[in-house]
Order: sequence, then C-alpha cells, then structure tokens
Amino acid sequence: GRIAAVGPGARVRPPRGVKTLDARGATLTAGFWNAHVHIMPPPLLGAADAPAQRLQGTLDQMLTRWGFTTVFDIASNTENTLALRRRIEAGEIAGPEILTVGDPFFPKDGTPIYVREFIKAQGWPDEEVATPQEAAERAARQLEAGTDGVKVFAGAIVGGTVGVLPMRVDIARAAVDEAHKRGKPAFAHPTNRAGLEVAIEAGVDILAHTAPGQRADEAVWPPELIARLKARNMALVPTLSLFDVEMKKDGAPPAAIAGMLERVEGQVRDYAAAGGQILFGTDVGYTDAFDTTLEYALLAKALDWRQILASLTTAPADRFGRAGRQGRVAEGLEGDLVLLDGDPAEDPTAFARVRATIRGGRVIWGEGR
Repeated sequence: GRIAAVGPGARVRPPRGVKTLDARGATLTAGFWNAHVHIMPPPLLGAADAPAQRLQGTLDQMLTRWGFTTVFDIASNTENTLALRRRIEAGEIAGPEILTVGDPFFPKDGTPIYVREFIKAQGWPDEEVATPQEAAERAARQLEAGTDGVKVFAGAIVGGTVGVLPMRVDIARAAVDEAHKRGKPAFAHPTNRAGLEVAIEAGVDILAHTAPGQRADEAVWPPELIARLKARNMALVPTLSLFDVEMKKDGAPPAAIAGMLERVEGQVRDYAAAGGQILFGTDVGYTDAFDTTLEYALLAKALDWRQILASLTTAPADRFGRAGRQGRVAEGLEGDLVLLDGDPAEDPTAFARVRATIRGGRVIWGEGR
C-alpha cells in the first residue's frame, strides 16, 4: 500500500505479476483531499446496515469519481459516519479515508434554517449548545467515540429578523479546547464578520467557508483582519461553487451571482497572497453538485494551478499532520494517487477529469478497479 519507487520507466521496473496502468497522455498526482464534505445524502444514511452496493454507488458519484482519497466530513451524524468509515476500512466498500467532526455545534436557537427540517426528519439529536459546559461535555463524548475534530457554527444563518446568529465566544472556545486537548482541529462556519470574530477569539483552526457577509463593507478582508487570521494560523476552505449553486437555486439574477463570486474569490486571492493556507473543499453532501469542474474554474480566478494542487495535496496533509505519509508522490508514502486526463498546468479544470483514483495502491475508481 506504499510507494516503492518513483522514476523513469527505463530505471524503475515493477516486479513480475504486478498490475500496471497505462498512463500515457495522463498526469499523475498525489491523492486529493476534500476538506469540506458532509456524509448526509439519504443513500449514505443507515450506513451500519445499508446494502454495500447502495453506499458504493453514492461514494463513487460523490467522492471517488473526483479523485478524493481522503475527505473531512465537517457536520453529519456521528454514529452514521463512523459506521460508514468502519465498512470502508473493513474493505466492504471502496472509498476514501473519512475523517469526521460528527455532530456540529449550533448556538442556542441557532439551528441553521436550511437544515432544520432535514435534521428533524432524520430524528437526529438537537445539536444546539447553550453553555460552555454543555459544549465541552458533548465535544469530549464525540471525540472519545472516534471523531477527528469539532465544528462550531460561529455564525449560524437563522433567517428572519436575526439573519445570522453568532455563537457566544465562551461556548465556541469550550468545544475548541476539547479538540485541542486531544491534538484535533476545530472548524468554524463564519458567514460574516461577527462570525469571523468568534472564530478568531475561540481559537479555531480552519474556516469552513469564505465570509462575504450581508453588508458591502464585509466583502473585502482588510489587511489587519488577514493579519489576525494568519496570526492564529487559520486555514481557509473556499467552497466557491457553493455560492453559485445556492444563489441559482434561490433564483438570484446573474449580475448578483457574479458580484458574490467576485467578492468570495477576492477573499481567497487576498488571503493566499498574504501566505494564508488554502484547503480544497466543496460542501458536497450538503449540495448535490458532485462535479468539481466549476470549483476549479472559480479557484483559477483566485489561485494559480500550483496553489490549487497544493490545496488538494500538500496543504491538507500538512494541516492534518499527515505530511510524512500523504500529499506527495514519493518513495515510502502511502500509495494514494490520482491519474488525470489532461494537464492542470494548462487547464485547471483538468483536475476534475479523473481517469483513476488509487488509495493505498488499490484502484478505488476508474480504469483498473
């Protein structure tokens, strides 16, 4: 399951009997990370007992088809996601490595408007927390059960006259501290400038989205804000295509969509230019926009192809403590690889044209599975 050698074909000869893939005309990279997914599509629910074929088909369409060998689920049902992970690791299903935060943390009276009915329909527990003690105790329970971090809704979209409800800093910090005690990361859903302030003060590690907010003065991140985010060593997951998908679903006019995308692309561009770490993520599982082509096209307006590649490989491996085992094509590292049709250096959307996805030396999607 590890890379035994790297080099020209004339020098590196695979042993007799080893399966080979013809990669002529393709580009080989390290396996991709998606640092913002949700194990929430209905076909992935009931994962402990669901037919393997149903789970396999959804994982293929949603993740492995697009080159993802490792994903970070940043809000789902803890029990269900851990069950799916166990079945993948047992070899029943071919899928990516799943890291998860399990159940997220919402402010009191702050369950986001767009998931209220879904959570109720699934019979999932109330994910709101009203006190630091409550947040700390639930975070500890989930982490002890096997989750890999926490996610706080620093700014929860509740609609109505409130709009965006910020989480109390002491409550957010309580959940974050429990993760940090165990060497695990904390994510935040910021939404607006107030949510960013909560994330900064709570010590969050990763912003799950850009934060365009609802006011014109929130569109551009000033240098002092970027400096504070960098001082906290925060990473940013752009999820640019999310804004396009959601605004089209709401019937927004093209000019409004273009304006929003220009604002969020600007935040990514400015943060990357200042040396801030960018992690690739799409929010897939909340959205059903499985195809990653649009995300790469939008990212290419803010980042060059090398920065996009880093956001898929070396940056998440470094951020999540995997740099010694993942993120590069190098001898001794895990055999997580992606074979692409085309060259991303010429066209960044080639990152979406996956010929084969390989995890631990095993083809989990595409040619040779």
